[in-house]
Amino acid sequence: MSDKFKYNLRIFIIFGVLFELMNVFYSPYAMKFLERIGGNEFHFSLINSTKGIIMIFTALPAAFIINKIVDKQKTTANLVLAMAVIIFSMFFIPMLPANYQVIAFIVILTLLMVPISMFNISYQNITAEIFPLRRARVLSKRSIYTILFTTIVTITSGLIFRNFAQDNSEYIFIYRIFYVMAFIFGLLAFYFFKKIHYIPSETKETLKFKGSFKTVFKNKRYTKFVLSSTIFHFGWQMGWPLYSIYTIKTLGADEFWLSLITVGSAIVMLFSLRIWPRLIEKFGNEKIAYICTFGMAITPILYVLSKSLLVLVMFSSLSGIFTSGTITVLFSDMLEVVPEKNRIIYVGYYNVLTSITLAISPLVGHYFYNKKGIIYALIITCIFRLFGSFAFMIRERSERKYKNINSST
Repeated sequence: MSDKFKYNLRIFIIFGVLFELMNVFYSPYAMKFLERIGGNEFHFSLINSTKGIIMIFTALPAAFIINKIVDKQKTTANLVLAMAVIIFSMFFIPMLPANYQVIAFIVILTLLMVPISMFNISYQNITAEIFPLRRARVLSKRSIYTILFTTIVTITSGLIFRNFAQDNSEYIFIYRIFYVMAFIFGLLAFYFFKKIHYIPSETKETLKFKGSFKTVFKNKRYTKFVLSSTIFHFGWQMGWPLYSIYTIKTLGADEFWLSLITVGSAIVMLFSLRIWPRLIEKFGNEKIAYICTFGMAITPILYVLSKSLLVLVMFSSLSGIFTSGTITVLFSDMLEVVPEKNRIIYVGYYNVLTSITLAISPLVGHYFYNKKGIIYALIITCIFRLFGSFAFMIRERSERKYKNINSST
Protein backbone atom coordinates (compact mmCIF):
# COMPACT_ATOMS: atom_id res chain seq x y z
CA MET A 1 0.00 0.00 0.00
CA SER A 2 1.66 3.22 -1.19
CA ASP A 3 2.05 6.39 0.88
CA LYS A 4 -0.16 8.25 -1.60
CA PHE A 5 -2.93 5.69 -1.17
CA LYS A 6 -2.67 5.86 2.64
CA TYR A 7 -2.72 9.66 2.60
CA ASN A 8 -5.73 9.82 0.28
CA LEU A 9 -7.58 7.19 2.30
CA ARG A 10 -7.00 9.17 5.52
CA ILE A 11 -8.19 12.47 3.99
CA PHE A 12 -11.07 10.67 2.25
CA ILE A 13 -12.23 9.30 5.62
CA ILE A 14 -11.88 12.69 7.37
CA PHE A 15 -13.88 14.33 4.60
CA GLY A 16 -16.51 11.60 4.83
CA VAL A 17 -16.90 12.12 8.59
CA LEU A 18 -17.21 15.90 8.26
CA PHE A 19 -19.59 15.65 5.30
CA GLU A 20 -21.88 13.20 7.12
CA LEU A 21 -21.80 15.34 10.27
CA MET A 22 -23.05 18.24 8.15
CA ASN A 23 -25.92 16.02 7.02
CA VAL A 24 -26.69 14.56 10.44
CA PHE A 25 -27.48 17.99 11.87
CA TYR A 26 -30.44 18.43 9.55
CA SER A 27 -31.38 15.23 7.72
CA PRO A 28 -32.61 12.80 10.48
CA TYR A 29 -35.01 15.40 11.84
CA ALA A 30 -36.09 17.08 8.60
CA MET A 31 -39.59 15.60 8.60
CA LYS A 32 -40.09 16.30 12.31
CA PHE A 33 -39.03 19.92 11.79
CA LEU A 34 -41.50 20.09 8.90
CA GLU A 35 -44.24 18.82 11.21
CA ARG A 36 -43.33 21.36 13.90
CA ILE A 37 -43.72 24.25 11.46
CA GLY A 38 -47.10 22.93 10.24
CA GLY A 39 -46.32 20.26 7.62
CA ASN A 40 -48.57 17.23 7.04
CA GLU A 41 -48.37 13.77 5.42
CA PHE A 42 -48.73 15.13 1.89
CA HIS A 43 -45.77 17.46 2.47
CA PHE A 44 -43.68 14.43 3.54
CA SER A 45 -44.30 12.78 0.16
CA LEU A 46 -44.05 16.04 -1.78
CA ILE A 47 -40.53 16.75 -0.48
CA ASN A 48 -39.24 13.41 -1.76
CA SER A 49 -40.94 13.83 -5.14
CA THR A 50 -39.68 17.37 -5.72
CA LYS A 51 -36.17 16.14 -4.95
CA GLY A 52 -36.53 13.58 -7.71
CA ILE A 53 -37.93 16.11 -10.18
CA ILE A 54 -34.97 18.45 -9.62
CA MET A 55 -32.49 15.61 -10.03
CA ILE A 56 -34.10 14.50 -13.31
CA PHE A 57 -33.33 17.87 -14.88
CA THR A 58 -29.92 18.42 -13.29
CA ALA A 59 -28.21 15.00 -13.25
CA LEU A 60 -27.58 14.53 -16.96
CA PRO A 61 -26.60 18.13 -17.85
CA ALA A 62 -24.33 18.06 -14.78
CA ALA A 63 -22.70 14.85 -16.01
CA PHE A 64 -21.84 16.35 -19.41
CA ILE A 65 -20.64 19.62 -17.87
CA ILE A 66 -18.49 17.94 -15.20
CA ASN A 67 -17.10 15.49 -17.78
CA LYS A 68 -15.55 18.44 -19.62
CA ILE A 69 -14.15 20.09 -16.48
CA VAL A 70 -10.48 19.34 -15.95
CA ASP A 71 -10.26 20.01 -12.18
CA LYS A 72 -13.12 17.85 -10.92
CA GLN A 73 -11.78 18.06 -7.37
CA LYS A 74 -12.34 21.82 -7.21
CA THR A 75 -15.83 21.44 -8.69
CA THR A 76 -16.78 18.74 -6.15
CA ALA A 77 -15.46 20.83 -3.26
CA ASN A 78 -17.44 23.87 -4.42
CA LEU A 79 -20.61 21.77 -4.55
CA VAL A 80 -20.05 20.81 -0.90
CA LEU A 81 -19.73 24.50 -0.07
CA ALA A 82 -22.98 25.27 -1.93
CA MET A 83 -24.75 22.55 0.04
CA ALA A 84 -23.50 24.00 3.33
CA VAL A 85 -24.77 27.48 2.42
CA ILE A 86 -28.22 26.22 1.41
CA ILE A 87 -28.55 24.17 4.62
CA PHE A 88 -27.60 27.27 6.62
CA SER A 89 -30.47 29.17 4.97
CA MET A 90 -32.87 26.97 6.98
CA PHE A 91 -31.77 29.01 10.01
CA PHE A 92 -33.94 31.87 8.75
CA ILE A 93 -37.16 29.88 8.16
CA PRO A 94 -38.66 30.56 11.65
CA MET A 95 -38.23 34.30 10.98
CA LEU A 96 -40.75 34.10 8.12
CA PRO A 97 -44.54 34.49 8.57
CA ALA A 98 -46.07 31.19 9.72
CA ASN A 99 -48.01 30.72 6.45
CA TYR A 100 -44.79 30.70 4.42
CA GLN A 101 -42.57 28.50 6.60
CA VAL A 102 -43.65 25.11 5.21
CA ILE A 103 -43.35 26.15 1.57
CA ALA A 104 -39.99 27.84 2.31
CA PHE A 105 -38.66 24.63 3.85
CA ILE A 106 -39.83 22.55 0.88
CA VAL A 107 -38.28 25.05 -1.56
CA ILE A 108 -34.95 25.04 0.29
CA LEU A 109 -34.76 21.24 0.42
CA THR A 110 -35.68 21.14 -3.27
CA LEU A 111 -32.97 23.67 -4.17
CA LEU A 112 -30.52 21.66 -2.07
CA MET A 113 -30.98 18.78 -4.50
CA VAL A 114 -29.29 20.78 -7.29
CA PRO A 115 -25.79 20.69 -5.72
CA ILE A 116 -26.51 17.25 -4.20
CA SER A 117 -27.34 15.68 -7.58
CA MET A 118 -24.25 17.27 -9.15
CA PHE A 119 -22.11 16.27 -6.16
CA ASN A 120 -23.23 12.63 -6.33
CA ILE A 121 -22.14 12.33 -9.95
CA SER A 122 -18.84 14.16 -9.47
CA TYR A 123 -18.06 12.40 -6.19
CA GLN A 124 -18.73 8.92 -7.59
CA ASN A 125 -16.51 9.66 -10.57
CA ILE A 126 -13.62 11.13 -8.59
CA THR A 127 -13.82 8.26 -6.06
CA ALA A 128 -13.39 5.79 -8.91
CA GLU A 129 -10.37 7.75 -10.17
CA ILE A 130 -8.65 8.11 -6.79
CA PHE A 131 -9.28 4.50 -5.73
CA PRO A 132 -9.21 2.28 -8.85
CA LEU A 133 -8.67 -0.81 -6.66
CA ARG A 134 -10.18 -2.13 -3.41
CA ARG A 135 -13.14 0.25 -3.73
CA ALA A 136 -15.53 -1.85 -1.65
CA ARG A 137 -13.04 -1.92 1.23
CA VAL A 138 -12.32 1.81 0.90
CA LEU A 139 -16.02 2.67 0.95
CA SER A 140 -16.58 0.29 3.85
CA LYS A 141 -13.74 1.79 5.91
CA ARG A 142 -15.04 5.29 5.25
CA SER A 143 -18.53 4.23 6.32
CA ILE A 144 -17.24 2.64 9.53
CA TYR A 145 -15.64 5.89 10.69
CA THR A 146 -18.55 8.06 9.59
CA ILE A 147 -21.03 5.83 11.42
CA LEU A 148 -18.93 5.98 14.62
CA PHE A 149 -18.94 9.78 14.68
CA THR A 150 -22.46 10.32 13.39
CA THR A 151 -23.82 7.84 15.95
CA ILE A 152 -22.30 9.83 18.80
CA VAL A 153 -23.58 13.13 17.41
CA THR A 154 -27.05 11.74 16.64
CA ILE A 155 -27.64 10.30 20.12
CA THR A 156 -26.28 13.49 21.69
CA SER A 157 -28.59 15.66 19.58
CA GLY A 158 -31.54 13.45 20.54
CA LEU A 159 -30.70 13.89 24.23
CA ILE A 160 -30.41 17.66 23.72
CA PHE A 161 -33.93 17.73 22.29
CA ARG A 162 -35.24 15.53 25.12
CA ASN A 163 -33.64 17.49 27.98
CA PHE A 164 -33.51 21.09 26.79
CA ALA A 165 -36.77 21.56 24.87
CA GLN A 166 -40.19 21.76 26.48
CA ASP A 167 -42.33 23.60 23.95
CA ASN A 168 -42.32 24.09 20.18
CA SER A 169 -40.39 27.37 20.26
CA GLU A 170 -37.53 25.75 22.20
CA TYR A 171 -37.42 22.86 19.73
CA ILE A 172 -37.23 25.35 16.86
CA PHE A 173 -34.40 27.22 18.60
CA ILE A 174 -32.35 24.00 18.86
CA TYR A 175 -32.98 23.28 15.18
CA ARG A 176 -31.57 26.69 14.30
CA ILE A 177 -28.41 25.98 16.29
CA PHE A 178 -28.06 22.65 14.48
CA TYR A 179 -28.30 24.36 11.08
CA VAL A 180 -25.38 26.60 12.11
CA MET A 181 -23.41 23.49 13.17
CA ALA A 182 -24.18 21.85 9.81
CA PHE A 183 -22.80 24.91 8.05
CA ILE A 184 -19.56 24.79 10.08
CA PHE A 185 -18.99 21.10 9.34
CA GLY A 186 -19.75 21.78 5.68
CA LEU A 187 -17.00 24.39 5.58
CA LEU A 188 -14.56 21.92 7.15
CA ALA A 189 -15.58 19.22 4.65
CA PHE A 190 -14.98 21.70 1.82
CA TYR A 191 -11.47 22.41 3.17
CA PHE A 192 -10.44 18.78 3.59
CA PHE A 193 -11.74 17.60 0.22
CA LYS A 194 -9.41 20.09 -1.43
CA LYS A 195 -6.49 18.43 0.39
CA ILE A 196 -6.95 15.07 -1.38
CA HIS A 197 -4.01 14.35 -3.65
CA TYR A 198 -5.58 14.39 -7.09
CA ILE A 199 -3.91 15.18 -10.41
CA PRO A 200 -6.46 16.51 -12.93
CA SER A 201 -6.35 14.88 -16.32
CA GLU A 202 -8.21 16.30 -19.27
CA THR A 203 -10.51 13.91 -21.07
CA LYS A 204 -9.24 13.76 -24.63
CA GLU A 205 -12.40 12.38 -26.19
CA THR A 206 -15.69 13.25 -24.51
CA LEU A 207 -19.03 11.76 -25.40
CA LYS A 208 -21.43 14.18 -27.08
CA PHE A 209 -25.01 14.46 -25.86
CA LYS A 210 -26.44 13.63 -29.29
CA GLY A 211 -26.40 9.88 -29.66
CA SER A 212 -25.11 9.35 -26.11
CA PHE A 213 -28.22 7.44 -24.99
CA LYS A 214 -27.74 4.83 -27.71
CA THR A 215 -24.03 4.57 -27.00
CA VAL A 216 -24.44 4.21 -23.24
CA PHE A 217 -27.17 1.57 -23.38
CA LYS A 218 -25.28 -0.53 -25.92
CA ASN A 219 -23.29 -1.70 -22.91
CA LYS A 220 -25.24 -4.81 -21.91
CA ARG A 221 -23.71 -5.24 -18.43
CA TYR A 222 -24.49 -1.62 -17.62
CA THR A 223 -28.03 -1.87 -19.02
CA LYS A 224 -28.84 -4.99 -16.98
CA PHE A 225 -27.59 -3.33 -13.79
CA VAL A 226 -29.46 -0.09 -14.45
CA LEU A 227 -32.72 -1.92 -15.22
CA SER A 228 -32.52 -4.02 -12.04
CA SER A 229 -31.52 -1.08 -9.87
CA THR A 230 -34.24 1.22 -11.27
CA ILE A 231 -36.95 -1.36 -10.55
CA PHE A 232 -35.65 -1.77 -7.01
CA HIS A 233 -35.28 1.99 -6.44
CA PHE A 234 -38.97 2.49 -7.22
CA GLY A 235 -39.97 0.36 -4.24
CA TRP A 236 -37.07 1.55 -2.10
CA GLN A 237 -37.91 5.23 -2.50
CA MET A 238 -41.65 4.61 -2.14
CA GLY A 239 -41.06 3.64 1.47
CA TRP A 240 -39.12 6.75 2.55
CA PRO A 241 -42.06 9.10 3.27
CA LEU A 242 -44.20 6.18 4.47
CA TYR A 243 -41.62 5.36 7.15
CA SER A 244 -41.75 8.98 8.32
CA ILE A 245 -45.56 8.95 8.36
CA TYR A 246 -45.67 5.70 10.31
CA THR A 247 -42.95 6.71 12.76
CA ILE A 248 -44.02 10.30 13.41
CA LYS A 249 -47.77 10.32 12.77
CA THR A 250 -48.82 6.77 13.69
CA LEU A 251 -46.44 6.01 16.55
CA GLY A 252 -45.87 9.64 17.62
CA ALA A 253 -42.06 9.69 17.63
CA ASP A 254 -40.31 12.85 18.81
CA GLU A 255 -36.70 13.86 18.06
CA PHE A 256 -35.31 11.60 20.78
CA TRP A 257 -36.98 8.50 19.33
CA LEU A 258 -35.89 9.50 15.83
CA SER A 259 -32.30 9.69 17.09
CA LEU A 260 -32.62 6.22 18.66
CA ILE A 261 -33.95 4.78 15.39
CA THR A 262 -31.09 6.38 13.45
CA VAL A 263 -28.46 5.27 15.97
CA GLY A 264 -29.80 1.72 16.26
CA SER A 265 -29.60 1.24 12.51
CA ALA A 266 -26.17 2.91 12.38
CA ILE A 267 -24.68 0.60 15.04
CA VAL A 268 -25.85 -2.50 13.18
CA MET A 269 -24.54 -1.03 9.91
CA LEU A 270 -21.18 -0.43 11.61
CA PHE A 271 -20.68 -4.12 12.27
CA SER A 272 -22.17 -5.38 9.01
CA LEU A 273 -19.97 -3.04 6.95
CA ARG A 274 -16.99 -5.15 7.93
CA ILE A 275 -18.65 -8.23 6.45
CA TRP A 276 -20.19 -7.08 3.16
CA PRO A 277 -16.95 -6.07 1.37
CA ARG A 278 -15.51 -9.54 2.02
CA LEU A 279 -18.68 -11.18 0.73
CA ILE A 280 -18.64 -8.94 -2.36
CA GLU A 281 -15.03 -9.92 -3.09
CA LYS A 282 -15.84 -13.61 -2.57
CA PHE A 283 -19.21 -13.94 -4.34
CA GLY A 284 -19.31 -10.88 -6.61
CA ASN A 285 -21.53 -7.82 -6.78
CA GLU A 286 -24.34 -9.53 -8.69
CA LYS A 287 -25.11 -12.19 -6.07
CA ILE A 288 -24.76 -9.88 -3.05
CA ALA A 289 -26.98 -7.28 -4.76
CA TYR A 290 -30.03 -9.54 -4.86
CA ILE A 291 -29.38 -10.88 -1.34
CA CYS A 292 -29.19 -7.36 0.14
CA THR A 293 -32.15 -6.00 -1.82
CA PHE A 294 -34.26 -8.98 -0.74
CA GLY A 295 -33.41 -8.16 2.86
CA MET A 296 -34.49 -4.56 2.30
CA ALA A 297 -37.70 -5.73 0.62
CA ILE A 298 -39.00 -7.16 3.90
CA THR A 299 -38.24 -3.98 5.89
CA PRO A 300 -41.75 -2.50 5.32
CA ILE A 301 -43.21 -5.67 6.88
CA LEU A 302 -41.04 -5.10 9.95
CA TYR A 303 -42.59 -1.63 10.23
CA VAL A 304 -46.08 -3.14 9.98
CA LEU A 305 -45.22 -5.52 12.84
CA SER A 306 -43.91 -2.65 15.00
CA LYS A 307 -46.75 -1.56 17.25
CA SER A 308 -44.55 0.51 19.57
CA LEU A 309 -41.54 2.79 19.14
CA LEU A 310 -39.33 0.40 21.13
CA VAL A 311 -40.12 -2.50 18.78
CA LEU A 312 -39.62 -0.19 15.80
CA VAL A 313 -36.14 0.76 17.07
CA MET A 314 -35.20 -2.94 17.25
CA PHE A 315 -36.65 -3.85 13.84
CA SER A 316 -35.26 -0.80 12.04
CA SER A 317 -31.87 -1.57 13.58
CA LEU A 318 -32.07 -5.09 12.20
CA SER A 319 -32.82 -3.73 8.74
CA GLY A 320 -29.54 -1.78 8.92
CA ILE A 321 -27.72 -5.03 8.06
CA PHE A 322 -29.19 -5.07 4.57
CA THR A 323 -29.25 -1.29 4.17
CA SER A 324 -25.47 -1.11 4.61
CA GLY A 325 -25.01 -4.00 2.19
CA THR A 326 -27.30 -2.47 -0.41
CA ILE A 327 -25.60 0.93 -0.30
CA THR A 328 -22.15 -0.64 -0.53
CA VAL A 329 -22.91 -3.17 -3.26
CA LEU A 330 -24.91 -0.82 -5.53
CA PHE A 331 -22.09 1.73 -5.50
CA SER A 332 -19.44 -0.95 -6.04
CA ASP A 333 -21.56 -2.67 -8.69
CA MET A 334 -22.19 0.53 -10.61
CA LEU A 335 -18.49 1.45 -10.70
CA GLU A 336 -17.68 -2.07 -11.94
CA VAL A 337 -20.13 -2.12 -14.87
CA VAL A 338 -19.43 1.38 -16.20
CA PRO A 339 -16.42 1.74 -18.53
CA GLU A 340 -13.59 4.03 -17.49
CA LYS A 341 -13.98 6.13 -20.62
CA ASN A 342 -16.79 8.69 -20.16
CA ARG A 343 -17.65 7.05 -16.83
CA ILE A 344 -19.37 10.18 -15.56
CA ILE A 345 -21.88 10.12 -18.44
CA TYR A 346 -22.89 6.57 -17.57
CA VAL A 347 -23.27 7.60 -13.94
CA GLY A 348 -25.37 10.56 -15.07
CA TYR A 349 -27.85 8.42 -16.99
CA TYR A 350 -28.11 6.05 -14.03
CA ASN A 351 -28.85 8.93 -11.65
CA VAL A 352 -31.48 10.33 -14.02
CA LEU A 353 -33.37 7.03 -14.03
CA THR A 354 -33.27 6.67 -10.23
CA SER A 355 -34.37 10.31 -9.98
CA ILE A 356 -37.40 9.57 -12.17
CA THR A 357 -38.42 6.81 -9.76
CA LEU A 358 -37.86 9.21 -6.83
CA ALA A 359 -40.17 11.78 -8.46
CA ILE A 360 -42.96 9.24 -8.94
CA SER A 361 -42.77 6.52 -6.28
CA PRO A 362 -43.37 8.66 -3.12
CA LEU A 363 -46.58 10.00 -4.65
CA VAL A 364 -47.60 6.44 -5.59
CA GLY A 365 -46.99 5.44 -1.98
CA HIS A 366 -49.05 8.42 -0.79
CA TYR A 367 -51.88 7.36 -3.14
CA PHE A 368 -52.05 3.92 -1.52
CA TYR A 369 -51.81 5.56 1.91
CA ASN A 370 -54.82 7.78 1.15
CA LYS A 371 -56.80 4.88 -0.31
CA LYS A 372 -56.25 2.15 2.26
CA GLY A 373 -54.06 3.51 5.07
CA ILE A 374 -50.43 3.23 6.13
CA ILE A 375 -50.36 -0.56 6.67
CA TYR A 376 -51.66 -1.27 3.18
CA ALA A 377 -49.20 1.23 1.65
CA LEU A 378 -46.26 -0.43 3.44
CA ILE A 379 -47.31 -3.88 2.18
CA ILE A 380 -47.51 -2.57 -1.39
CA THR A 381 -44.03 -1.08 -0.92
CA CYS A 382 -42.75 -4.51 0.12
CA ILE A 383 -44.18 -6.04 -3.08
CA PHE A 384 -42.53 -3.41 -5.29
CA ARG A 385 -39.20 -3.96 -3.55
CA LEU A 386 -39.49 -7.71 -4.08
CA PHE A 387 -39.86 -7.07 -7.82
CA GLY A 388 -36.55 -5.19 -7.71
CA SER A 389 -34.84 -7.96 -5.76
CA PHE A 390 -36.08 -10.58 -8.25
CA ALA A 391 -34.75 -8.40 -11.09
CA PHE A 392 -31.28 -8.53 -9.48
CA MET A 393 -31.61 -12.31 -9.06
CA ILE A 394 -32.52 -12.79 -12.75
CA ARG A 395 -29.59 -10.56 -13.71
CA GLU A 396 -27.16 -12.57 -11.54
CA ARG A 397 -28.27 -15.88 -13.08
CA SER A 398 -28.01 -14.40 -16.57
CA GLU A 399 -24.46 -13.17 -15.87
CA ARG A 400 -23.46 -16.52 -14.36
CA LYS A 401 -24.81 -18.41 -17.39
CA TYR A 402 -22.98 -16.03 -19.75
CA LYS A 403 -19.68 -16.53 -17.86
CA ASN A 404 -20.09 -20.31 -17.86
CA ILE A 405 -20.67 -20.38 -21.63
CA ASN A 406 -17.59 -18.20 -22.23
CA SER A 407 -15.40 -20.31 -19.95
CA SER A 408 -16.48 -23.53 -21.66
CA THR A 409 -15.63 -22.17 -25.08
